[in-house]
Amino acid sequence: MDQLQLQAGAAVADITPPLEVGLLTSSVKGLYEPFESIRLPLKARILVLQSGDELVAIVALDLLAINDTSVGGWTIFKQSLSDTIPADKIIICCTHTHSAPESSAMSGLYLTKSYKIWLDDMKQRIKTAINEAIVRLKPSSLSISTDTLNGYSMQRRIKTPTGIIMSDAIQPIAPELLDLPPVDRRVKTLHFKDDSGCGIATVVQAVCHPVHEMCIPKISPEFPGEMCIALEKTAQNGVALFLNGAAGNTNPPTVSCGAEYARKHGIALAETAQKQEGRVEIDITEFKFIHNELQLPARKEAGITNMDDAIGRLSVICIGVLAIVFLPGEVFIETAFEIEENSPFEHTVIAGFGENNIGYLPTQAAFNEGGYEVGPGKWSFLKPGTDQLLAKEATRLLKELYYTTINS
Repeated sequence: MDQLQLQAGAAVADITPPLEVGLLTSSVKGLYEPFESIRLPLKARILVLQSGDELVAIVALDLLAINDTSVGGWTIFKQSLSDTIPADKIIICCTHTHSAPESSAMSGLYLTKSYKIWLDDMKQRIKTAINEAIVRLKPSSLSISTDTLNGYSMQRRIKTPTGIIMSDAIQPIAPELLDLPPVDRRVKTLHFKDDSGCGIATVVQAVCHPVHEMCIPKISPEFPGEMCIALEKTAQNGVALFLNGAAGNTNPPTVSCGAEYARKHGIALAETAQKQEGRVEIDITEFKFIHNELQLPARKEAGITNMDDAIGRLSVICIGVLAIVFLPGEVFIETAFEIEENSPFEHTVIAGFGENNIGYLPTQAAFNEGGYEVGPGKWSFLKPGTDQLLAKEATRLLKELYYTTINS
């Protein structure tokens, strides 16, 4: 294999909607209401990576989710984002902030004129930012660090004599419930730096629903945005991106308690990501990308009418001994653990909420127990066992990349 130099470039665009492109107030009833104000603007944060002829863009959006229906067709949407990078090499992922517009067609908002104008404007802004990131490409090193942040996440599915309830229904949380398994409190940080040691981008992956400001009618990027603001105060970090993990069953201990809780959470994440101890340099001379799509089985009783919303789009980037897996939908942490355990790579970072939203992917045990995440409805419409289809395909892609790489 030729020894290739990894290049990285990053950029940021404002994608804040007008107030009338409103907030989801009930996924079950399909309701939304206009925002009252903007607490913080929403951003699209772009990282473009190039090695040889391979050019890939990661687009992290301060949005709840988007899907085929809400963007007017996934392929058309992706093709509109760049004239340089092919659609299948642009990886969309949402931070899953619940203080962003209702952008996943849970309600009829996506049919309104104001939504369509905002969507068109957002596409153009993302396209401009991708072009800026391409222009800024420069040789990059890469290191990874892994640390733990306690006190900001918990297993949200609580068993009671009458069934599963969400943790926010019993706030304040009793101390004995805070450490119920499974939960993943690791913070994985990728540090992209130029030849002079200055930051090009800092990519942080952690696992938690951004719901500190849920149902408060103020636009906000929540704790992921607060984390990015904190990191970007230091030039050494470059542009900051947040990749939410398999957070389908993970919440913070406090929900809908307001902006101060989001700010505290974001700053704690930023401080964890900036720790110097334990950073490991990654060999950047091997870079590969793979993408595949699966038509996933939906439950008729869930009532979805566009089967393109049930297409699972998976992407994997490998850089040396590091793999970044982008999964669609709200995956449970058990599934991410399974994929990571079966990954042949030394370091595996798993991001959820990737590409089009396919709703929750509960485990079979969760289906047996019940609860909000199993639906059925637009928020959870896939058949039991789909989590295993996704895990099997993610593992296959990881092994294909790994064994192709070491044999090339």
